[in-house]
Amino acid sequence: MLDDPARLEEVRRFRRSRGVDRNVLDRLTKLVTALLDVPVSLISLVEADRQVFAGSSGLEPPWAEWQETPLTHSFCQHAVMSGAPLAIDDAREHPLVRGNAAIDDLGVVAYLGIPLTTSTGARIGSFCAIDSKPRAWTQSDVRVLEDLAATVIAYLEATASDAAQPASAGLNIAAVAQRTGVAADTLRKWERRYAILRPKRTAGGQRRYDDVDIARVEWLRDRLAEGYRIGEAAALLDRSSVGAPSSPEELTQALVEAVRAVDAARVVSLVEQAFTVYGVAAAVEEIATPALAEVAEPWRDRPVAIGEEHLLTQVLRSRLQRMLADRRTGVRGTAVLACAPDEQHDLGLLALAVLLQADGWLVAFLGADTPLEATVAVVEKLDAELLCLSATMGTSAERLQAELPGTLRASTRVVIGGAAAPQIPRAATVPRATRLANAVELLQRA
Repeated sequence: MLDDPARLEEVRRFRRSRGVDRNVLDRLTKLVTALLDVPVSLISLVEADRQVFAGSSGLEPPWAEWQETPLTHSFCQHAVMSGAPLAIDDAREHPLVRGNAAIDDLGVVAYLGIPLTTSTGARIGSFCAIDSKPRAWTQSDVRVLEDLAATVIAYLEATASDAAQPASAGLNIAAVAQRTGVAADTLRKWERRYAILRPKRTAGGQRRYDDVDIARVEWLRDRLAEGYRIGEAAALLDRSSVGAPSSPEELTQALVEAVRAVDAARVVSLVEQAFTVYGVAAAVEEIATPALAEVAEPWRDRPVAIGEEHLLTQVLRSRLQRMLADRRTGVRGTAVLACAPDEQHDLGLLALAVLLQADGWLVAFLGADTPLEATVAVVEKLDAELLCLSATMGTSAERLQAELPGTLRASTRVVIGGAAAPQIPRAATVPRATRLANAVELLQRA
């Protein structure tokens, strides 16, 4: 049930919504801690392999920094699967959860969770109250949490709906020019000469631009800044718009088909669309990574699959490197990013470098298979405030855990990410992150 595509799409819709104010959800969880007299309250969005806290109150480090747990630490998944309030007086004796790692790692003993069910019937997560000692939950407790869970759903759906409405429904050409930095005269020329903008007209004949038009303007502006001629950029944009996929899943499948057809131009167009519409983190994690996995899976039976995987990897790498080449002053400080020794896959780390640079860091990207002593030397030479290391293999994570402590000055913050990051013991002296957006959010809260 947790893997249901429709349910996961609803979870992603709310997570991507720019209208949701985290402070509102945090305040609701703080209200629960006061009303029910509990130390911890969470608004959890349950994905296929983890739960992410859209709002929280009372979490201790390191969970307060990570704002997520794997499902091995999730009680909320059971509330989602049952579709009914889940009241656990003492988790240590409850057959459903007595083996759950959250009991020891987060101190969860008593749990009350209300499923968060959208108007479409999708159960996206749970609003829960947690106590560190046994507790007999009352019907009054359940009613309080049910009322606040309904408030959460109403808020999430209202903000997601607002965000989904065309932001430019009332934007005229002057407003679009101000928003995008492209002069109104230029917008008119692009519309007449290349037919790549299709604004609607009011009864008085005035142009009104929707989100699609604005996204096209921003995309063209960025391509011109990279050195494309307007005719070349317009042709590329036009090709990417024919039969354009309308969801991350459709875009992933279209990308796989283009790669297997070795249609390099189509691959470039789809990658551009992914980054333009969904942003770096979603483009890499929700679109490119699944596409790479599907392309590479049958390589033993199809030797050409190795070449197809390399084609997609190089297009993605080129796109990310162009973005990283846009150097700017590091207002947050200097960050060094490197893969652990013997680690060859650096695409995720390259995406993180782009995100950190956009967030205000001066980035030094060292790439794959970097000796630990060389990485430390660069950190010391640059006097870097941040070191990000990627580990996808268990042996790499173990090596980092064994060799890294004591090699850096105390003022250098270290984050370890990648598929093997969850294997690092909780007692680790460095934070870990498994997702790109999670890593950036973790550092923003530091």
